[in-house]
Amino acid sequence: MELTLWWMPLAALGAVLVGAWLYIVWRRRTRVRLQRDGVPVAHSERLTELPEYRRVLRRYRVLLAGVLVTVVVAAGAGVVVASRVSAVEVVQPQSYKRDIMLCLDVSGSMTDVDAKIVDTFASLAKGLHGERIGLTVFDSSAVQVFPLTDDYDYVREELTSYRDSFRSQGESGVRYWTGTDLGEGASLIGDGLSSCVLGFDGDTSSTRPKSIVLATDNYVNGSPIFTLKQAGALAEKRDVRVYAVDPVDYSAEGTPDSVASELKTAVDATGGGFYGLSSTDTVPDIVSRIDQQEAGLFTGAKRLVVSDHPAPFVIAALLALLAGLGLLWRVRL
Repeated sequence: MELTLWWMPLAALGAVLVGAWLYIVWRRRTRVRLQRDGVPVAHSERLTELPEYRRVLRRYRVLLAGVLVTVVVAAGAGVVVASRVSAVEVVQPQSYKRDIMLCLDVSGSMTDVDAKIVDTFASLAKGLHGERIGLTVFDSSAVQVFPLTDDYDYVREELTSYRDSFRSQGESGVRYWTGTDLGEGASLIGDGLSSCVLGFDGDTSSTRPKSIVLATDNYVNGSPIFTLKQAGALAEKRDVRVYAVDPVDYSAEGTPDSVASELKTAVDATGGGFYGLSSTDTVPDIVSRIDQQEAGLFTGAKRLVVSDHPAPFVIAALLALLAGLGLLWRVRL
């Protein structure tokens, strides 16, 4: 504990000394004036030596002393509060942070799945603190809609616009396919996933956990630059976990076919997971898994923190004032 305004007690002490000196001067002048102008009373000692008089005088002096003590305590506590009694410490704030890239195949068969994903993350953005979210869409070519950011108002605005566009097949909101049809073919999953992996910060020393939520049916039409296996290896190399959502309901159709099995093998190798769109809980389940496994503890830069602690002295001042008022009532001042 220390006083931020360390000079305040010194100023208060100076004021007390000046006040005491003025009181002494006033008392001397008053005594001289009373001696000069007062009326002598004979045999007054007979009154002052009475036992009852002495008892009342003693009680009066004790009560006045008590009043003086409470005033001193209240004034002292007030001076300490005014001086800002505080604690100074060096802290390193800790928080859990992660990067999440939404990687959406925007070919015609994927719009319903894409709408569910962006709608979920638009709602989640309201309660995020420290996490960064990015959005990349792809078909025959990949487009970064917005990079990783913690501007959650902007994230909600963009995701809501794309949700409306997915639901209306581009009639409402933005044209979600803009820029994704510049290449040859469709659903080039390897190129799309690689673009999403490269969307994370290039600093390989960063320990911020990285996740990709990938929505695709993986039915490739064309010749991508990166195969799915190569894109998965790139994600694994860069410590990016991939959570894939396939629109096919395998709970109804049985074992995933070879195309889906390839996707499952690729994403499982990254430490992520593969999900068939079997229920409305698929996307929340992915979010829950990311929340449980992907959160990383980060220690921020050291900061000097000054925190005020006036409470004990405020309480002491209030108690002293209450006690003083009680004693004054007894003194009948």
